[in-house]
Amino acid sequence: MTTFPSRLVIHTFALGVAATVIAPLWAAEPPAAPQPAAPAATLGDFKRWVIAADYSHDGATLVTAGGESLLYRPGDVVVWKADGARIGDLAGHPTAVWAVQVSRDGTRAATGGYDGLVKVWDLPARAAKHDLKKHKGWVRSLAFSPDGTKLATAGEDGLVVLWDATTGQEVKAITAHAGPVTTVAFSPDGATLATGGGDKVVKLWNAADGAEKGKLEGHGDALWSVAYSPDGSRLATAGADRTVKLWTTSDAKEYATLKGHKDWVTSVAFSSDGSRLASASLDGAVKLWDVNAKGEQEGLPAEKSSVWCVTFSPDDKTLFVGTHAGGKVVQTPAAKLLPPPPPPAPPAEAQAPAAKPAEKPAPAEPAKPAPPADKPAEKPAAPAEPAKPAPPTAPAQPAAPASAPVTPPAAPPPAAPATPPAAPPAAANSAPAAKP
Repeated sequence: MTTFPSRLVIHTFALGVAATVIAPLWAAEPPAAPQPAAPAATLGDFKRWVIAADYSHDGATLVTAGGESLLYRPGDVVVWKADGARIGDLAGHPTAVWAVQVSRDGTRAATGGYDGLVKVWDLPARAAKHDLKKHKGWVRSLAFSPDGTKLATAGEDGLVVLWDATTGQEVKAITAHAGPVTTVAFSPDGATLATGGGDKVVKLWNAADGAEKGKLEGHGDALWSVAYSPDGSRLATAGADRTVKLWTTSDAKEYATLKGHKDWVTSVAFSSDGSRLASASLDGAVKLWDVNAKGEQEGLPAEKSSVWCVTFSPDDKTLFVGTHAGGKVVQTPAAKLLPPPPPPAPPAEAQAPAAKPAEKPAPAEPAKPAPPADKPAEKPAAPAEPAKPAPPTAPAQPAAPASAPVTPPAAPPPAAPATPPAAPPAAANSAPAAKP
């Protein structure tokens, strides 16, 4: 007799199976959310976007800015020792941070975010002092005046706003560019403010009252970075047209155009003596330039990631390079001028004529006389054509004897055109004869 398991047994079995299947799932459900990774203790371990960076004037502190992405995810502002050890964070930006600068006295830092929020910090205490809310859209650049009393911010809304850096109060808003303002810098004497924008123009402003002083035109695309030399005699500008330009500030004239980058140039920085310029690009290259020679020097090995910022340490011994895969401090290469690259155009032009020699062996002119070979009688007439210009300068009688041998009958010259067989040649010879 077949024995069926009782309901209790089936129920117990089902519960056992369910417990076997569900228990692991149940156990996996409660685990606490993964703990955020511990912040990188050193700059070498830091692998997040670094879009901007600045050293304190004494070189003891480096502040980097960026985030998990370029846009709306929470931003990072990290304070490091010069040797790359992490000191702490300036926390509070809800979006990526695109700009940072340390005041000359090292007491404050200012940061600007993708959402337009600007924050002023007590740097030694790593505490927020002011939230400056004026811009609509991202703040790509900002700068303290040399004396630290003013802060200029540049926004996507086309405004440059001057703030009282101590109180956080707005001083003046300037409608600066037809499009976003992407970069701003004070001259070393604090009298002039240079800005660059999406309209391809660099503008100069009176820092005291915001009046426009002039403009520098020549870039072929949006500006991304402007920087004054330490003595204020030069202004470097760079942007999406892949070039770096140097200008003399005394006359606002272009001094040099430095070419070599293969993508947007995102950052430029002078050495402390103004003799060298560093430039960074989305092509991964960090280039060094001899300002006086207007030429490229030996630079750094190319990065595998896009480079967003570069800056010299105050003693020029190192360079900080910020990429979308972190940042690093590298030794500044010795100043060694590279030979100028060969111009690419001449080789390309030389190849075009090289293809034409093939056409010379087959000249069309010698071949064209062949078709007239169908008219043998005209071959002797060909040499007679050079004599055609002679009749206007010579009497007609010499031409008449020339037509007599051509006409078989000894008829007078007027009768030659009437001869049907020799009509074409005779007409050619008699026509000039008839003109006199």
